Amino acid sequence: MKATIIFLLLAQVSWAGPFQQRGLFDFMLEDEASGIGPEEHPPVDSELEPLGPVCPFRCQCHLRVVQCSDLELGTNPLKSSGIENGAFQGMKKLSYIRIADTNITTIPQGLPPSLTELHLEGNKISKVDAASLKGLNNLAKLGLSFNSISAIDNGTLANTPHLRELHLDNNKLIRVPGGLAEHKYIQVVYLHNNNISAVGSNDFCPPGYNTKKASYSGVSLFSNPVQYWEIQPSTFRCVYVRSAIQLGNYK
Repeated sequence: MKATIIFLLLAQVSWAGPFQQRGLFDFMLEDEASGIGPEEHPPVDSELEPLGPVCPFRCQCHLRVVQCSDLELGTNPLKSSGIENGAFQGMKKLSYIRIADTNITTIPQGLPPSLTELHLEGNKISKVDAASLKGLNNLAKLGLSFNSISAIDNGTLANTPHLRELHLDNNKLIRVPGGLAEHKYIQVVYLHNNNISAVGSNDFCPPGYNTKKASYSGVSLFSNPVQYWEIQPSTFRCVYVRSAIQLGNYK
């Protein structure tokens, strides 16, 4: 009798199907109180609307910044004539604009005063005049690297009274932009890889020392034809620490 029972049990095991490993998610579904098995999912309503704002397809959304491939205004055959005056004016809360690696030759006109960052690197801008930055009272960072800028008009920086960072490296400047000494908040100035051959003692700091002016935390002048040993030590009297100054290495 015992032999018969053992034979029947072995026969049931041999008739059973092969073992199939199931994923963790399947077991989690079976543990749900609803009792729905892994093959009994309720139908999904494809017409359900999202509960909140959805990031556009192939874009990256970070708080108030939406960055989209096809790339953003950058890396397009865009010309200055293709940007109408005031094209961004209706965006009253816009804080960041990047138009890089295009064919624009001037800074777009009529930018919204809400801007805090403006990035125009890698274009064909040759000159920056005062009118191009007029009204940008909240601008804190201006990126103009890798252009063909040879001059910054007097009074230009006065139109950006809250500017903290100015990037003008890899251009064709022959002198330090005017207005840095009088600017109250600017702390970082990139001027490397230009054609600057001389630096005056009052180019960066006001005469004497004005405690109302923020101290510089970064000034780069390397890869310019200026003979750094001829620069007066008092030129950088309003720099926070000596290590914040980068000179020499002219090619």
